[in-house]
Amino acid sequence: MKAASIRGLLIAVVISIFAAPSYGQEATFTGTATDSTGSVLPGVTITAVHAASGNVFTTVTDERGQFRLPVRVGSYAIKAELSGFGTVNRTVQILIGQTATFDVQMSPSAVQETVTVTGEAPLVDIKGSTVAANIDPRQVEQLPLNGRSRPCERSTCARSVTAR
Repeated sequence: MKAASIRGLLIAVVISIFAAPSYGQEATFTGTATDSTGSVLPGVTITAVHAASGNVFTTVTDERGQFRLPVRVGSYAIKAELSGFGTVNRTVQILIGQTATFDVQMSPSAVQETVTVTGEAPLVDIKGSTVAANIDPRQVEQLPLNGRSRPCERSTCARSVTAR
């Protein structure tokens, strides 16, 4: 029984020895993203690219404009991006177990807006001109007939026939 507990203790010590160096390789970038007036900027994308390995670490600022980005030790190219603001680029060296504060102040970028309007030109007859209009059925009924008089009502037709 004693041998089993000593063996378990020995395994726990070995695991903690191997876990310590792996934890020692970790470091963290923290900071706050603000605009030129000092207001916090939520939704800023923070990207850190490890110079030696090319590994990419990414995070987004929270509603208070703060971020926390765990990384490995080494030299990093850090980029902060948000639509409507200029991109901030920095190069930072971080050491084992270090928590480096990386506050970002972003300024508005020039507004670039592109408006594309597409549509078809109306069909226009440029060779000739005509006048057109819609005629409703009442207007057609009131038109005189060529060479004849208008159809008469019964009372007037009867008089004209008897008068002949």
